Amino acid sequence: MDNKNMDVNLNNSAELARAAASILIEKKALDVRLFDVSEDSSVTDFYVNATGRSSTNVAALADELVYKLELLGKTAHRVEGRGGNAWLLIDYGDVIINVFDKPSREFYNFDRLLPEASCVDISDIVEEIDKKYDANNIKED
Repeated sequence: MDNKNMDVNLNNSAELARAAASILIEKKALDVRLFDVSEDSSVTDFYVNATGRSSTNVAALADELVYKLELLGKTAHRVEGRGGNAWLLIDYGDVIINVFDKPSREFYNFDRLLPEASCVDISDIVEEIDKKYDANNIKED
């Protein structure tokens, strides 16, 4: 996600959730899923769940997410789980981002606790990022 081209209202929780998903996908997080639980939860409106390749990668994904969203004017209320980097929770109030390592994502299976109907299609984000990095789309001067 190119910050200078970011033209969204991050005070809108749906746009913040999509921006978080985009940042994670661009940084090569695995199995990024976005859930709209605004009708089902009093805790938050959106969850974004992603998997890192290792505990080091989990920490790097979370750090990048926090950094890029701070550049856009959004500061996390808190980040939890720094001790082991197996599961980091980044809390923006109306949007909660969970970045897991693979064993933790499989063990906690948090996605199954969320209504399947709440899963938001983010294929447009994936396509946009794929286009951005597609070597066949690079124009030569």
